[in-house]
Amino acid sequence: MKHLIIPVVAVSAILAFSQPLSTEEFSTLDREVAGLMDAWIRMSEDESSEATGVLEAGTAVLRAEAALEAALLCGTEELPPEVKSSWVNYLKSSADCILVFRQTVGSSDTSSMEDVLIASFARWETSGGEFLESVQSTR
Repeated sequence: MKHLIIPVVAVSAILAFSQPLSTEEFSTLDREVAGLMDAWIRMSEDESSEATGVLEAGTAVLRAEAALEAALLCGTEELPPEVKSSWVNYLKSSADCILVFRQTVGSSDTSSMEDVLIASFARWETSGGEFLESVQSTR
């Protein structure tokens, strides 16, 4: 029981200092996850410089993960329920893109993973549009 109290206190402290969700957080996350697809396209087009592609992909993943972490810390208490729900869906699809991108880049058979990656990005793009629509509908 003593071990459970520490994480609960830590999470409560983080939430107490969280900033409300802003357009900057959404834009940053959106840009960095889109950067994953840009890195994938450059990697697949320029196979002559594999080391550079892997370095760029790694950097893109780190940037996307940092943006996701910042977005996860945003407070959503002030959001209407439909906006909050679409924001959570957007965060999930962003996390999925990061995970699938990591798996694809690390895979020995990237061609078989490419369809999975493209489907993940399609879901992410759809959820981003749904989030923006939900925000616009509440204005």
